[in-house]
Amino acid sequence: MMGTISLATVARALDTMLDGEMTAQARIAAQLVAAAEAAGHDAGRLIETLDTVAAGTVLDEIWVSDDRGVVYLTNVRDAAGAPMPFRFQADPAVQPQAFAFHGLLACPLDGDDVVAQAAQVREIDNEVYKYVGVGGVDRHRIVQVGNALAFEEQGLGDVYTSPVMTAVLAAFGEPELLSNSHTNRLAEIRAVFEAILGRQMVVQAVLVDAFAGAAEAAGWTAEEIDGRLRRIVRSSPDGEIHVLGPGGDPVYSSRPETLTGDPRGAGDDAPGPLVDETQRVWEPPIAPRASDGALCKTVTVAGARMARAVRVGFRVDDGSLVSPRFRAAASAE
Repeated sequence: MMGTISLATVARALDTMLDGEMTAQARIAAQLVAAAEAAGHDAGRLIETLDTVAAGTVLDEIWVSDDRGVVYLTNVRDAAGAPMPFRFQADPAVQPQAFAFHGLLACPLDGDDVVAQAAQVREIDNEVYKYVGVGGVDRHRIVQVGNALAFEEQGLGDVYTSPVMTAVLAAFGEPELLSNSHTNRLAEIRAVFEAILGRQMVVQAVLVDAFAGAAEAAGWTAEEIDGRLRRIVRSSPDGEIHVLGPGGDPVYSSRPETLTGDPRGAGDDAPGPLVDETQRVWEPPIAPRASDGALCKTVTVAGARMARAVRVGFRVDDGSLVSPRFRAAASAE
């Protein structure tokens, strides 16, 4: 059907986009844990950091194991309010969902292995979650991030009340129901996808800020921190990461040469919207990059006192559903 798209295709595209964004989050979280432990932060302090990240973003869960697969860092609590006990096991008969991540324990510390899992029922409570995990960068471990399927519960506003998004979310559990369903609401889908992308990039920026602070506490040099940011970018869809000082100059950066114009990507000096008492967010719409015309999405998160900001950039493929050029790209195929 001309001008329409299968809602099952939309659902798959959403899952693919989340794979990339959550991979970046897991990569940053692995570096955060390595830096924090190098700085001498104990498990209690690290869990407080994870709590803060989850409370201020749409990220639901972070799970970090030791080299035996035993989780010792998580923001998830049991009924008594203690960190949820969990151990990743290799037997799919015991853990039909979580066993897939056990192999990350054997990954080389300089490797880029990732397990990106489609949303499915998890063992601990039969809720539907999407998980992405990576290996450790300082010692063998599993670093996993998770999102609940019910995005409308994450405080993102009316953007998720769309009937199109309702159908997309349903597709994760029962894709056969949508096999013959199509929509021509491409503009609405794109707006929803860009909103999701922006909120996921905020998670990355908040994690980078925590990583930079921990790395400084560990006494790491700027060169070491820059190298860690470059590794994150090389092994995830993020195109650039910058930690900016009060004047907007990069303090740490994966690619300082890409930081041009307004460092916030906001186009003017007006302050970004206040998310809460601790941070502001600038999130301009996807737009062509001045240097080469490539479509880019940038999100910048700054502390409310503006002492430091983190900018994350993502290159948008023309064939992606989040791209304003998607209709033209699809017609050209």
